[in-house]
Amino acid sequence: MNMESADSNAVGTRGTARKTASVRVRGMMHGFAAIMIGVIGASVALAEPAGRQRTSRVAGGWPIEDFVLTDQHGGAFTQEHLLGKWTFVLLGDTRCGEPCATALTALAGMRQRIAGTTKVKTTQVLFVSVAGESPDELRRYLAAYDEHFVGASGPPQTVAKLADELGIPDAGAVSSSATPGPSSSRALSLINPDGIVWGQFLPPFDPTMLTARYLKTRIDR
Repeated sequence: MNMESADSNAVGTRGTARKTASVRVRGMMHGFAAIMIGVIGASVALAEPAGRQRTSRVAGGWPIEDFVLTDQHGGAFTQEHLLGKWTFVLLGDTRCGEPCATALTALAGMRQRIAGTTKVKTTQVLFVSVAGESPDELRRYLAAYDEHFVGASGPPQTVAKLADELGIPDAGAVSSSATPGPSSSRALSLINPDGIVWGQFLPPFDPTMLTARYLKTRIDR
């Protein structure tokens, strides 16, 4: 082996090592964020007075990278659709029952409350199926809540990556077959108009409190 070949192999090895280390660090940071969301969520529940929507900023600041999902009309829903709008994201499936129903009902109530304002034009709700459900299933499910809600599904690896960026490292934790998990797995994630995660709104959800906290979030930005 000549010296040039040895140097090339060494550089390649170092590059692979750096890439592997970067992936591990990212995974560790997301895992730590998920743990902290649960801890902080519990402490906030004790510290905040009754009648206030609980939130967590632990997952805030993560950029949402490119992705392609299929919406309830069969079209593509991508990262570009997040830009210029505040987007609430709920992960679940059409059979998740009360947790999803409560969150979607609160979001529908929030949208009704801001319907007479210009803010409704820059607010969207995205329901992401973790079960790979069809556009028709998503369309029929969301029609019971609000016709403006967007339902989307995609390959498991795409959904898992999006969930990880939202601070929910285990997308399976929000499926209908999963046992009740930490509040982070049932949270509403909020993405700002720049495609950056703002944080999470934690259950329980009430339309009035959710609306008030959301509007305050927009003012404080």
